[in-house]
Amino acid sequence: MEFIQLSDDELKQYFDSANSWFVGLYMESFLKNLENLSNEDFLNELINDLKSSEPYLAESSLEEIKEKVDSLYKIICSKKVLEALNMVILFESDEEPNCYAYEEAKYLTSLIKKR
Repeated sequence: MEFIQLSDDELKQYFDSANSWFVGLYMESFLKNLENLSNEDFLNELINDLKSSEPYLAESSLEEIKEKVDSLYKIICSKKVLEALNMVILFESDEEPNCYAYEEAKYLTSLIKKR
């Protein structure tokens, strides 16, 4: 993983591109698989798995899913994980995936802060 510098505006752009619920629900999984995310075969398999198993992505194209994956990866590479998780926590929405993302973001934030 190569570090990239992101301004606050760029972080917001990638956050919006990934979507709050995706950041919240998938941050932990991405962090656990960080070493694999630079592998093109792994990424293609991940994108296809997301398409087939994630109900909130059922209507999304593979390109749209790839954009979410790439955006979350860039957030992680910029080492702005806690900032992105805080954005999930502050994101106001009653929609179902955002409620789950909120809880996951709070949980993951507490784990990270304990380290």
